[in-house]
Amino acid sequence: MRKDWEVSIKWNVKLFYLINQKRFKFLDNFYKYFFYMGKTYSLPLYFLLFYIFTDTTAFKHLIVSLIITGILMPTLKYIFRHKRPSSLLENVYLLEPVSLKSFPSADSGYVATIFGVSLFYGSLPLSVILFILMILVGYGRVYMGAHFPLDVITGYTIGILSAVAGFYLISHF
Repeated sequence: MRKDWEVSIKWNVKLFYLINQKRFKFLDNFYKYFFYMGKTYSLPLYFLLFYIFTDTTAFKHLIVSLIITGILMPTLKYIFRHKRPSSLLENVYLLEPVSLKSFPSADSGYVATIFGVSLFYGSLPLSVILFILMILVGYGRVYMGAHFPLDVITGYTIGILSAVAGFYLISHF
């Protein structure tokens, strides 16, 4: 096991193994397909949800916030250059091919951005759907062996902050 700052955080490694080592046939099959929900090419589905449940202001807010997240995520990955759990730990169940860097989780950041934007527009059904998707995507990133829990938590934080920053930008410009 290679020493790394994220591996030195004991709760992060323990929680990773607690989620990643407990295998369920249903979840293995579910996440084989569901993990696409956090990828940027699933954005048209989220745009459709916003079109159905919100108005044009919400849609603009979503676009601006996703641009912020889209700038922050690769920038932070480049700055930190943190390796994936499978490169740092032994006995990792890896359910998808991974590349690039791990910290923070961009998938978690994108779905958190989308959820965060939904909170500004009072559509309870949309916010509940997106919250469930956000939790499932974040859990799945660890379950599939692609990220540490800290990667997901940081992705969520950046996503929510991007939604707040997007709201500020569309309100003031």
